[in-house]
Amino acid sequence: MFLINKSALAALATLVLAKNTGVESFAPSSTSTRVACSTNNAFLGACESRRTFPSTTQVQLLKTKTDTEDQVSTEMQMAKSELVDESSEGDWADESKKVELIVLGIWGISISAFILINNFQGPWPLFMKTIPERWFFLSHMVGGMLFGGGIILTTLIERAVAKSNNASVLQFWFDKVPELDGLIVVPALTISMISGTGLSIVRYGGLNIAPPHVSAIFWTLIAFMVWWAATDLSTQTTALKAVNSMYASYENGEEGLETPKVVTDRHLSNVVSCFFILLLYSMMVLKPGTLYPFPWAHWD
Repeated sequence: MFLINKSALAALATLVLAKNTGVESFAPSSTSTRVACSTNNAFLGACESRRTFPSTTQVQLLKTKTDTEDQVSTEMQMAKSELVDESSEGDWADESKKVELIVLGIWGISISAFILINNFQGPWPLFMKTIPERWFFLSHMVGGMLFGGGIILTTLIERAVAKSNNASVLQFWFDKVPELDGLIVVPALTISMISGTGLSIVRYGGLNIAPPHVSAIFWTLIAFMVWWAATDLSTQTTALKAVNSMYASYENGEEGLETPKVVTDRHLSNVVSCFFILLLYSMMVLKPGTLYPFPWAHWD
């Protein structure tokens, strides 16, 4: 009495069978889906609805996972670059200090050889005899003023900087200390020693026959150079690294930072250097015949 499409009956039977067996959803292959859909256009909507697509939640989870992985990768790269930068900075500081120490070593050996030759052999070089005494005297006074003043002034400044516990100030100071040494202290000491030798040549005929207090001044200068190199120059790089580490902690927001111990310990070395300066100037000011007459005042 009514006609039933065979294809429709087959599809209906399949649905009933799936419901009875407890299977609530299935995803046919793309080939079977095309066949079923082409068999009867009445089931085209059902076929389209049976195709599986990722849900919105799955897309969001996938996006979150991707973003997290990208963030972790970026942080790892940044951390790696920071480590490379710190390592490069540390290597650069080490290399710079090595070059500085080599140059200072060459300078120290050269100026010491100059003094020793004049002390044991006689006037050298001979052209220094032709230079007027007043030129040597002026150079000696200017060099001594800059040398002694530089040592005492930097000692006071470094002590104030260390007491401040300020990371920015500490980093700035220890970044400039080598420049002060290279631009003021070392040239001033060189001028003072060479001009002092010239004075001994012009006044007394040579450092080797000058009064004992003159040789004592030069030996004190050499002792100062050894002390300065062993205690001051040797700790500058260590102090700079410690200060840079303190500054990095300051940049990360840490509070209550204190000056590194290697910086505060340098104060003893600086104070001893200042006593060397005071001893040198005491020898020059209190030498025979300067403040009051001595029987040997004719030496000057």
